[in-house]
Order: sequence, then C-alpha cells, then structure tokens
Amino acid sequence: GTVARHKGLDADGLTEAQSVKALIAQLCEAFYHREWATGTGGGISIRTPSNRVFVAPSGLMKENMTSEDMFELDMAGRVVQRPVTPSLRLSACTPLWYVVYGARPSAAAVIHTHSINAVMATMLDKTESAPCL
Repeated sequence: GTVARHKGLDADGLTEAQSVKALIAQLCEAFYHREWATGTGGGISIRTPSNRVFVAPSGLMKENMTSEDMFELDMAGRVVQRPVTPSLRLSACTPLWYVVYGARPSAAAVIHTHSINAVMATMLDKTESAPCL
C-alpha cells in the first residue's frame, strides 16, 4: 500500500497511466452495456493531476477495448504514447476535449456519448434537419 504509492504506484501496484487506461477500458465497456454509447460511437478522455490526457481510440468497439488501446497525450495535445496496435486512430473528439479542459481547469474527464435514447430523441425532433434515416 504505502510503499507502492510512494513509488508512484497505486494500491494495486499500477502506475497512474496503467490505472487510467484500465479505467477507460472498463468505462467504455460499461457504457456500451448500459446503452449509453453505441459500439464505436462516442468516446472518453481523462485528465490526470500530472496533466496527462488519456483518450479512447476511434473506430474500435467500446466493449472490446483494453488498456493497451488507449492514447496518452500531454496538455498541448501531443501524443506521448500510442496504443500497442499501431493502426488505431486518435478520436476525432480530441480537440473538443481540450477546449473543455482549457475552459474548465477542474474538469478531470470528458465523456461524449451516443446513447440510444439521445439518438432517438434527435430523430423525433421535427426541427432537426440532419438526415438520419
């Protein structure tokens, strides 16, 4: 416990990066199973106290993500560590997350969701002009 935290590890012996990447993968899976996000829709980023931003990749099914699929960025938006799979792409939402982090210095996470209910509500709005069917 105390020795692990003193060495920069959490209570489970994981580094901050490992712990946050695992959390994002768990959240993505949970959001998918709760129908808060569709398979590849939406995304999650988490900013840590050390000013690293961890981002779920684009185009990967939420329920299949692992900690090794996450990007690590600095506060300037530069990729510090890429996922293990080189073909994974950074989420198109990433610039928007940085706008939120800049406007809200206390924000520790940004979640972009495509829940079934939100999509259905948009489709029912007669003033919505975007083609969705």
